[in-house]
Amino acid sequence: MSLRRLHFGLLFLVIPALPLLGCGDNEHEDPGKVSIVSPNPDAGTTPDAGTTPDAGVPRGGIPDGGPLPPLVDNAAVYAPGDYDLVTLDITVPDATTLANAEQTMSNQQIPAVFSAPDYPSDGTTPNAELQLHGSTSRTALQKSYQIHLAKTGAPWRGSHTVNLLKHPFDLTRVRNSISFDEFRSISDFTSLRQGWVHLYINSVDHGLYQWLEEPDTDYLAAHGLDPQGTLYKSTGFYFEPIDDAVATDPTMFSMLIEAKGAPAVDKLRAMAADVNDTTKDINDVIAKWFNRANYVTWLAVNMLMTNYDTNTQNFILYSPSAYAGWYFLPWDYDGGWDWYDQPTEFTLPRYRQGLSNWWAVTLHARFLSDPNNLAEVDARIQQLAGTINDGATAALMAGYHDLVQSFISVEPDLDNLPCPDGGTPQAIVDWQTEYTRVGSVASAALATYEATLDRPMPFWLYTPVFGDPSNPQSVTLSWGDSFQLHQLPFTYDLDVNTMSTFDPSGAVLSQTGLTAPLATITTLPSGSYYWRVTARAANDPNDNWQSDYMDQMLTIP
Repeated sequence: MSLRRLHFGLLFLVIPALPLLGCGDNEHEDPGKVSIVSPNPDAGTTPDAGTTPDAGVPRGGIPDGGPLPPLVDNAAVYAPGDYDLVTLDITVPDATTLANAEQTMSNQQIPAVFSAPDYPSDGTTPNAELQLHGSTSRTALQKSYQIHLAKTGAPWRGSHTVNLLKHPFDLTRVRNSISFDEFRSISDFTSLRQGWVHLYINSVDHGLYQWLEEPDTDYLAAHGLDPQGTLYKSTGFYFEPIDDAVATDPTMFSMLIEAKGAPAVDKLRAMAADVNDTTKDINDVIAKWFNRANYVTWLAVNMLMTNYDTNTQNFILYSPSAYAGWYFLPWDYDGGWDWYDQPTEFTLPRYRQGLSNWWAVTLHARFLSDPNNLAEVDARIQQLAGTINDGATAALMAGYHDLVQSFISVEPDLDNLPCPDGGTPQAIVDWQTEYTRVGSVASAALATYEATLDRPMPFWLYTPVFGDPSNPQSVTLSWGDSFQLHQLPFTYDLDVNTMSTFDPSGAVLSQTGLTAPLATITTLPSGSYYWRVTARAANDPNDNWQSDYMDQMLTIP
């Protein structure tokens, strides 16, 4: 099993990977493949138009309006006053049900009364429903919430859905905010409206929250996009083929992706099928199904903001109703800005550093394998480094500093800061140290990107195969092919050890300089071992090396 937020006790069934931990209001994932895609090689064929049920939505053909036009956000939608702190009072008449939902981390929607200075209520008649928001964040003591205002009533700040995000695992509390600030000045991208909320529920002070606009049909209309279009928020989507069983089962489908607008399962399936059809040039696939400038921008932004938790989630796919293609839109960046180097957190595994982080996803691996595409991504990263830089980051954070400090210095937020000294005056010092450090993350991210470009890509180890006609006692160890983005030669090192730590004292076998992704071994005595493979680039094998995704056990009978 992969271990996500191990210290909060959550386990998820995916192909194993090294431990990695997430934060914020969505899970943060590893490169383990979700096992609900069809193993049938024929599953990748494009479905016939109108033959795949769209969860009750009338079916039709896949439109072909030609290449997607440039993605343009409506800058006028961002009102300066949205940033101002506003006090929200929420009354939940059934406090017992609310307490039970928070205890069990359920998705139950509970009648509530929503009140704001610009949204009056009588304080007693429910005009909304409250539910917990996020995935991993539900495990935190301080919850995030989503308020669904009655559709018959007025919207608040242009939406009937109000996201109140605590970001309980972000010590700074501003990683998400500065990200969506940055997005407003980046072309071929969109942002979301946001602000700050002092939240009270049943007169109990819940501290500081970020209000973040909900990506829905109201959002599409406000941002000058197509309100009849499709919005999918990824929950575990690897851009792999989607078979009939998954496409027609709402529960299984929601494990991949969640519809926020009019569903378009046919379009999604057809795109995923083409992405996985290796007979089709990846650049033709990109031209048909994506806006190239938007896709390259999305990759570049994630690299510079080190938002590594965007492999299978924390992004939104948007498709206008008149087009077949999809844009990438941002969602959930509280795990960015070098989150893994926060106090008490864990070092990012080597296979998730730099562009190799996205290699486990077929779409990104195929695209980055083309040297011209890599050069285009590099050019966009270098260009955006002029916008996403230490000076801009520090300036944005300075604008929030005093407000955030005033809340994290007192209860209830002081006691819940994710640092070793939470609940003590020293926690404020920890917060300030991290707040200052994040101001220099952008330059460090660019340096990491450049330093890792010549590393080979990560790969999976395969199940050992025992015996062959000529030697029944042999075992063949094999693994997936690595890849070097600059087409440099590389070799593999194989190590077998009695210890999972691969301490030199437990070494029993080492083979270096292998050129093929396999090795046959005949000399190991019976027993249990661990094995791993390291790929090394020829130009600098001591620095430009890459690990496999997960070392494996080997038992010799």
